[in-house]
Amino acid sequence: MMTLKQLQCFITVVKTGGFSHAAETLSLTQPTVTKAISNLEDTLGVALFDKQLMSRKRDIALTEIGALVYEQAQTVLQHVGYLEQTVTQYQHMDRGQLRLGLSPLGGELLSDAIFEFYQAHRHIDLSLLEDGAESLKQALLDDTLDVCTLMQPIEEDFDCIPVCDYPVMMVAHRQHMGNTIKQVTLKSLKNASLMLFASHSSFTSMIVEECQKLGFEPNIICHTNQWQLLTTLLKKNMGVTLLPKYYTDKLDDKQLICLPLVQPNLTWQMVMAWRRHRPLTPAMQAWLNIVQRQANNKV
Repeated sequence: MMTLKQLQCFITVVKTGGFSHAAETLSLTQPTVTKAISNLEDTLGVALFDKQLMSRKRDIALTEIGALVYEQAQTVLQHVGYLEQTVTQYQHMDRGQLRLGLSPLGGELLSDAIFEFYQAHRHIDLSLLEDGAESLKQALLDDTLDVCTLMQPIEEDFDCIPVCDYPVMMVAHRQHMGNTIKQVTLKSLKNASLMLFASHSSFTSMIVEECQKLGFEPNIICHTNQWQLLTTLLKKNMGVTLLPKYYTDKLDDKQLICLPLVQPNLTWQMVMAWRRHRPLTPAMQAWLNIVQRQANNKV
């Protein structure tokens, strides 16, 4: 079988004009170079050098097929060089990609991590997909995403690291709730007009399932992915909403009231997940390191 070493020896002999010069250039012995050329000729089944002409001129002389092989051998080694360069760039994060999936509630919380990754690895092609949990899971399994946000519990198909764990709060207009109530139960919201995040959100699915466990269907009057729109509708006293404390802590409006949800005590446990047993690319590992560090800093 032809080897790269044989091709390298052959090209170097031609370029340097002799076997001894090639051996010196490659830091090999002359017999080693001679044997590599002989093995290459045996593998190809042709003579690469015109030995009779070389004996008369005492110079390197290629056969007709030898000249053609020389041209192709240079191309082969050039592409091998490109391949090695690609691998080196990939390992040093000078090229590559990160395909990141975000749930409707996960994007804002990870904005700092996304910016830090971009600042540190500008040569990485970063693509973002916002979708519901089921679509994100399937994308991981289909290898159209590298990592994505999911809510606990997750299936055995995935590995993950924790991102956050926030209790669920109820948000409403103060006129709707008054000032004496300190907490609310989920069952007390049976007849409330609920405004929730997108219906394909795992967070919304959790709320619906918990209501069903208590024996009622929630009265959901609208779904939205738009945080600002949801806040505006709350201020108009259109209804109430349930949100992780991460988001309710951002509300600074005297018109609204945020109360802990009890019975049950629900939590938003978001993780960064990837397909189990999949080798982590350098870009994936760099991203997970950033997410892990920022999550630890928030504890």
